[in-house]
Amino acid sequence: MTVGGVVTRASWRTGRGDREFGGMPAQIVVSMEPVSPSAIPPPQTGPAVNAAFLKAVDAVDPVLAKGLHDSPRYKPFTVTPVLDEQGRAPITAGQSAWFGVSMLVDGYTAAVLAALHACAGHQIARTRYRVTGVRLRAQPYAELAASADAAADGWSFQLVTPVGFATGLGDGARRERPWPDAERVFGNLARRWEAFAAGSPLPASVVAAIDDHLETVDGQVRIVRHLIEPQQRNPEHQFRRGTVGVVSYRLASAREVPVEARRGVDALARFAGYAGFGDRTAMGMGYVRLRPSPGGRRGGGS
Repeated sequence: MTVGGVVTRASWRTGRGDREFGGMPAQIVVSMEPVSPSAIPPPQTGPAVNAAFLKAVDAVDPVLAKGLHDSPRYKPFTVTPVLDEQGRAPITAGQSAWFGVSMLVDGYTAAVLAALHACAGHQIARTRYRVTGVRLRAQPYAELAASADAAADGWSFQLVTPVGFATGLGDGARRERPWPDAERVFGNLARRWEAFAAGSPLPASVVAAIDDHLETVDGQVRIVRHLIEPQQRNPEHQFRRGTVGVVSYRLASAREVPVEARRGVDALARFAGYAGFGDRTAMGMGYVRLRPSPGGRRGGGS
């Protein structure tokens, strides 16, 4: 079932769930208003939201907060920066705003939700906010997979916050790869699904569909910088580059792709609403929204 708004104990497993994968991803949205009517937050708040989130969790469960902070790749949570109703950084004094936290391991959701409910306000960068509401949406991995559209062959996304990747160890000099090309985006989603949804594995044919059929067909994107490590002395190391805008993908020769693989790719497109795209999603990068796709049948929800 899909859970939205009203939260009950049945919505998650009990316990901390340190390695209990395969349940349901959840997104918690915290609505806020600044305490000072003249307050305008800085434009880059990803790391500040990360810090405020972990501080709220630490107040009720220090062990969980440390585990979330120290978790290796892939982290079991993502955050958005402070955003307004249009999904942009607030620019008006006293403007209401929100931030989102997605939990990819449902064993953590109860504790995190309780922590955010218990927190009356957050200090985010230089702005103090009071909380006006906390809401939840969640959907089991098994339901994401089962309800995916087997006829879907195209997907379009709004890249709300910068999407970027980087080379890893053993790949020469570390280089940023800010372009949201199809194989990199969906390959990353598939690896995170495998990491967090072991109880609901996707068919092996999904990998072949991504590698051999998925293509980028349209987009209007631009490269911007996103603050990730404000404590770095070298300003160049404080930021990562990524793309924002709109991008669309399609399965080339879709009729050659097995039905279960098309359904699996559509499930990954839906999963992106929780997991985001690319690197540094725990610092506010990679928040995306699935849109109607003009190039093919749309997979997933908004």
